[in-house]
Amino acid sequence: MLPSKITTHYQKVLHHLYINPLEKCNLRCKICYTRKTDPILSNSEILDFVERYNKEERVETITFCGGEVFALASFPGLVNTLLAQGIFIQVITNGTIDRLDAIATPNAVNLIVSLDGLEQYHDANRGAGNFVKSIAFMQKAHQLGFHLEVFSIITHQNLPEIDQFEARLLLLLGFKPPVTYHPRKPPAYLTHHPVSNIIGETENFDFLTPDEMRQVMGERTVFPPKNLGCYQIAVASDGKVYGCCEGTIPIGKLVDDPKLLIEKLKERLVTWEQSNTLSNCLGCSQADFMCGIKQYL
Repeated sequence: MLPSKITTHYQKVLHHLYINPLEKCNLRCKICYTRKTDPILSNSEILDFVERYNKEERVETITFCGGEVFALASFPGLVNTLLAQGIFIQVITNGTIDRLDAIATPNAVNLIVSLDGLEQYHDANRGAGNFVKSIAFMQKAHQLGFHLEVFSIITHQNLPEIDQFEARLLLLLGFKPPVTYHPRKPPAYLTHHPVSNIIGETENFDFLTPDEMRQVMGERTVFPPKNLGCYQIAVASDGKVYGCCEGTIPIGKLVDDPKLLIEKLKERLVTWEQSNTLSNCLGCSQADFMCGIKQYL
């Protein structure tokens, strides 16, 4: 049995799918941790899965991530089809490919744009000129009526600049979007991830120290969240399905009966509860892994 708070949260996340159509990207970020594998989910594969899943649980939200999903010319068409079904769409993007005009209902889409700090630092990781491109993308998106957030990878070098970064966003955008900070993947994570390139580059992009990790988790909105609960049905580009967007051990495949996938996710949470020693958490779909952050919770 699961505690009531986990059961309640689990029932909510069943209405939110995470889909990663591709690992390929138009950028070559120095600290990217994933190999750029070839598989790409087709729109028909995604729509078929959503249709089948909807028969078990109502799909209210889908979060798309890559790779870079806007690299797919057909992606806006997929989004529009899902929007027409009443599904709210979130897109995690680097904000350098503008297909915004092709999306029919901007106010039903939340764009989560990756910005890794101030311009010099961001461009050192993602390439010269990309900070300006991403800011222009956000400015246009705001004018069109999209919802906006920022997702920022934190390292030893850019942690001291967080306040400056947020002030700069306010100045450039005219408003301060919600910012979620993502500590750079620890080695404990990278050595287990199924498509990890292990560490990428570390010079000038160092992992947070344990004290820095505790600092950012204590003071900011972070991912994974401090109370976990970030599990969900997560579809990868190779057709494997995981119990969270960062999962390393599949719970099934895209072609499986969604009812079976839902049951497998619940089994993972039961396993978590049987071994859990943390009183303040909403559970994890991989109790022995926890994205390498267990010591900080």
